[in-house]
Amino acid sequence: MVRISQFNDKVRELKKSFNSLTKHSYLERYIEVPAIDEDKVRFLYAMLSEHASKKEAKAYTLAAVLAQAALDVHEAISLHKLQTDSVRKNRQLTVLAGDYYSSLYYYLLAEEKQIPMIRIFSHSIQEINEHKMNIYEADELTYTDAKRNVEKAESILMQNIANHYNQNYWKEIFNDFFFLKRLVLERNEFIKGKNLPIMETLFQEARHPDSVLALCEQKIEDLKDKLLNTSKRLQKYEGFIIEHIDQLINTTDYDEYVAEKG
Repeated sequence: MVRISQFNDKVRELKKSFNSLTKHSYLERYIEVPAIDEDKVRFLYAMLSEHASKKEAKAYTLAAVLAQAALDVHEAISLHKLQTDSVRKNRQLTVLAGDYYSSLYYYLLAEEKQIPMIRIFSHSIQEINEHKMNIYEADELTYTDAKRNVEKAESILMQNIANHYNQNYWKEIFNDFFFLKRLVLERNEFIKGKNLPIMETLFQEARHPDSVLALCEQKIEDLKDKLLNTSKRLQKYEGFIIEHIDQLINTTDYDEYVAEKG
């Protein structure tokens, strides 16, 4: 049975490679280096390690980390009116940093002559941006609409890579786990007083404002059950997936909130 700890060295190795590739002393004076989602590293590498060579698995996972960094940096660009030269410079450098990370993932795949994978990455990034626009530009979203768009925005690149290898169960795991992760994040932010898109839709679905958190918890439990059922199909990775779910669900924010209200 595969466990999370078996991928710790690989996560460290890929983070080191990412930092080495993206290190730029001038940019670092103005731009924060994006955080790496270690769950995405482990999940994607775990799937690839079964269906690609070690060299390909590392290259594709590192390219995915770079592509995600580019998306995260571009999403962080301020849309506020430029008041000073320093703010203008920061925005320009943020745009350039995102473009820089994009060029690195492309270079990495091109160097390996992975033309089919370049197409997958390019198409996936287009899809991610479309789904993000659907989330933020819609006048009113239902929970179903928000769920569909967030699922794609959070993991469509990983899903499309899984699809390339005909790994439907992994595709389903990527879809559900990273939506669950986003839902848990939004729940925690909601507890702190911040409303994000998914939680906004739950206000429409809940019978009373006080029922929003309970409804969210039910959605979390339903997703957890679905993931647990799908994980059984992946046999030796069942424990690996369960560990990730347990780590994600066992956050203290909700328990502390309930204790305070109680």
